[in-house]
Amino acid sequence: MAYFSEFYQVEVRDEIAKEFTNSQGEVDDMMAGLHEIRVRKAEKKYDLKELSKKVISREKVIF
Repeated sequence: MAYFSEFYQVEVRDEIAKEFTNSQGEVDDMMAGLHEIRVRKAEKKYDLKELSKKVISREKVIF
C-alpha cells in the first residue's frame, strides 16, 4: 500500500515510505514526499528504468 504525502500531495512508493518510518510506525511525511519527488526527477532525467535493464543484462553476461 502506497503512502500519500500530505505536504507534497504525492503518492510515495512503499520502499521510500519504509525508509522514513520510525519505530512507532509513523512516516516522516516531508522527507518521504521530498525523496519521492527527487527519485521521480532522477528517473526522468536519466531514464533509470532503461539503465537498470542494461545493468541487469550486463550482469547476466558477466556471471
